[in-house]
Amino acid sequence: MPVNYDQISQVYDAVRRADVELVEAFRREVPLDEPVRVLDLGCGTGNYADLVQRATGAVVCGVEPSAGMLEKARQKNAALVLKQGNAASIPFEKAQLDFVYMTDVIHHVPDLRAMFAEIRRVLRPEGKICIVTQSHAQIALRPIARFFPGTVQVDQSRYPDIPAIIGAAQACGFALLREETLFADQPVVLGADFLELVRNKGYSMLHVIPKAEYKAGLRTLETQIASGPITATQAGETLVWLGRTARA
Repeated sequence: MPVNYDQISQVYDAVRRADVELVEAFRREVPLDEPVRVLDLGCGTGNYADLVQRATGAVVCGVEPSAGMLEKARQKNAALVLKQGNAASIPFEKAQLDFVYMTDVIHHVPDLRAMFAEIRRVLRPEGKICIVTQSHAQIALRPIARFFPGTVQVDQSRYPDIPAIIGAAQACGFALLREETLFADQPVVLGADFLELVRNKGYSMLHVIPKAEYKAGLRTLETQIASGPITATQAGETLVWLGRTARA
């Protein structure tokens, strides 16, 4: 089933809160200051673009195919440079950007090589990329999988695993700098807010699993939360850091 991101934009901010720890990870690797031009590729409603711009003063751009998502981003921060586009057609001239990052977006990209070729075009020679995603092992450890086990297979089929990402990048003239893991095993409480998000299908994979599984998982979740919040642990995120090679 296709996912309508203009519709999801209405509840997306409750799902995708920007995390300062991730922005600090960016800053440890890239000197983000006023002259630097940064691209949030697949920026959604601009949560991270907004936080990066306010925290660093860098020129932060966002590219996003959904008009509904972009409208939410514009309401957050007038300083953001926001454009409608996608990973295969980034609306910037050659060698315009110092740093490109993607936060939980790469599974929406149908052609990784086309994406990396396009990023290479718009990235300056010393520029870097950070792909923030989850490995297949991390997907299996998500708290939501306790209630909707079908989401594991759905997202493992949608998400390219880490070796596939690295291989596609290397084929397009990038080198792996390092991998980094954030948020793994941190405690998380699933309460009324989480239940409301599930009821509104704020997570895209809930639109893809069978309706019967969704209804059964929702009933189980409602029953357990009725007895009090559920304590779980986060699965973590993988940061894949890439830099351009000298290949023409």
